[in-house]
Amino acid sequence: MRAVQRQVPAMRVLVTGAGGFSGTGMMELLSAQQGVVPVGLVHRPLPATAQKKDSFVVADLLDPEQLSVALLKAEPDAVIHCAGLTHGTAGDLDAANVTGTKNLLHATHSVNPDCRVLVVSSSAVYGYAGDQPIPEDTPLNPVSEYGKSKVAQEEVCRQFSDTGADIAIARPFNLAGPLQSGAFVCGRIVDQVIRIEQKKSTVIELREILSSRDIIDVRDVVRGYLALMSCPDFSSDCSGKVFNLGSGNAYPVSTIIALIEEITGSIYKLQLPETHPAIAVLTQRSENSPITATTGGRREVS
Repeated sequence: MRAVQRQVPAMRVLVTGAGGFSGTGMMELLSAQQGVVPVGLVHRPLPATAQKKDSFVVADLLDPEQLSVALLKAEPDAVIHCAGLTHGTAGDLDAANVTGTKNLLHATHSVNPDCRVLVVSSSAVYGYAGDQPIPEDTPLNPVSEYGKSKVAQEEVCRQFSDTGADIAIARPFNLAGPLQSGAFVCGRIVDQVIRIEQKKSTVIELREILSSRDIIDVRDVVRGYLALMSCPDFSSDCSGKVFNLGSGNAYPVSTIIALIEEITGSIYKLQLPETHPAIAVLTQRSENSPITATTGGRREVS
């Protein structure tokens, strides 16, 4: 008699902010995995061309009722919370990053109390911590309203973890990669280089070029998220813990420009303020041994 093989149901993974920079990369990576059904959560419907491979649900994270309906439809086994706001007023940042996260965790654990959740925080929670690699137990000292909102977001996660919820926190450092917006330093430089090459501008305008940042490619970051989410024993190895994701190297802004000049074969004129602005965070560099020890993963692009 032939043994009957039981088919293991696919894991349904909800990705919030699925139309954003990290969320788009996360959805693409999940779509290529066997045994995974990605479901994207967006706050407004995406164009039909963007939805052809994956399923999406629409909800505002600040609307608990709408969010509950979306979660019931998505039926997630796991959630990767990429949605959030990086720029805005303190009130807007708190609403998006703190209240939105609280609403999501309430809705998620009402639908599936056993759901594993990875919440994406930020290295902005550290502020300036010197020029040595920054481990996860470094005291938090955010200098921006964004960083402060992320500290508050992490506190919400800890409150839910204290009730038994399976939640891990990721702290990515500065992201770079295809389709990044000009709201971030690498994207801002690349956007201006494109305009120069198209003869639409003649200079790169920046506030300063002296600070150094730990820069990691978004494709490595989403692979890190997947590795954490896929841990066989998420509850003991990841839940309640924090994981840095970075390259471990600090690159001056001036070096980033020099690398782009090497690629394009052009030399670009810089336009800086006449008065040098104060640099609140002179450098950041990640210490990444916990995620490496937990997942065994290695960067492939950065």
